[in-house]
Amino acid sequence: MPNFTMSVPPKLSGNAGQDLIALKEWGTALADELSYLFSHLDAGNVAEAASVKAENINTNSAKITNAQIGELTADKLVTGSVDTSIVTIHDKSGTLTMTGSAMQIGDGQQDRFIARFDKTDGTFTFALINDEGDPTVYIDDGGNAIFTGTVESSNIFSTHMIGTSTEAYQQKEGGVFADINPTGIKIMQDKNHVRNQKLGLAVGNDGTAYIILGAGDGTDAVTINGVTYTNGTFNIQKFNNGASMGIVGSAPFISFWQNSGNINIDGTKVLINGMDVVEEIRALKNTGNTALSQEES
Repeated sequence: MPNFTMSVPPKLSGNAGQDLIALKEWGTALADELSYLFSHLDAGNVAEAASVKAENINTNSAKITNAQIGELTADKLVTGSVDTSIVTIHDKSGTLTMTGSAMQIGDGQQDRFIARFDKTDGTFTFALINDEGDPTVYIDDGGNAIFTGTVESSNIFSTHMIGTSTEAYQQKEGGVFADINPTGIKIMQDKNHVRNQKLGLAVGNDGTAYIILGAGDGTDAVTINGVTYTNGTFNIQKFNNGASMGIVGSAPFISFWQNSGNINIDGTKVLINGMDVVEEIRALKNTGNTALSQEES
């Protein structure tokens, strides 16, 4: 700190005129030295000061290029920014911590909320943690979200509802899931790394409703309402003026026509309790024809 060189005020001589001139000269010198001292204060030359408090400093323009601050509270910091890569920020209760590119909120026992950006690999992590320390909501940088608790909502928008783990779904190692898209709802099942459809529900643009059961036998391919099925799949359709039931790859074995009320059963044999109904009708018809011929003769 610059040395203060001013002496004490001059002694009075008893000559009023001379004493007044001496005091005036001493006061002028004192003002000049004080002005010099205050204009040359910096963080280095006030180190020997016992205490410098923020509330005692009032300036509209100041720059401190080198300072060691033992404690800084928010009421003293009214502008500027804090570099969290250098300074860790805590709230008074210790439940909030901000450091680097991460923010954590705890309950005093463990972290309950984490939002972190990893500059090394550019990944983002967002997690809500339950009181047992397990993430109940986890979102990674790709937007993939994992919910381990109960999810309640009046609206859930999704194209897939998967009843298995992410790893099992990606590797087709097992599990049943629903695939929802404009072609309908399909219940899929993975087995031996092969994904097959087990159930399909759809309504076509013409209003025809479809229920498809099974995955088929793998032969041929038939497209129904934008979805490809193989032979052997069980198919139920409700169209504008009727309904049908059959196996994909073959003609429907039952058809109902609403306008006429007719039911068409198509098959080589129609068995009821093991009895060939068509054959019995043919036999009765032949018997009736034979009896009629005998009466006429």
